[in-house]
Amino acid sequence: METSAAEIHGSKAPQAANPTPRAPKVKGLTRETTLPTKYFLAKPGAGGVAPALDRECPTEAEAIAEAFKAGVSYYAVIEYRALVDCSGRQPVLRKEAVKRSS
Repeated sequence: METSAAEIHGSKAPQAANPTPRAPKVKGLTRETTLPTKYFLAKPGAGGVAPALDRECPTEAEAIAEAFKAGVSYYAVIEYRALVDCSGRQPVLRKEAVKRSS
């Protein structure tokens, strides 16, 4: 009489030996500390098809408050510079965040 692995270990099917690993969570990092972000209010009455930027706000908190007062949306914009890395066999396009000039 032959017995299968499912009969020996119960009626459950065998599970995968190695579940997919997850990336560790990074605590305490926000967009403001990792990337130079600029905040703009939306122009009143803009259609929403393309961003219509109005006044720039120095912080996200001020952009939220001003957007609420004016009844408009606000945009968080990150500027990138395109770079090419030719050190390997094929060129690789990369992006680099542009530092905010004060």
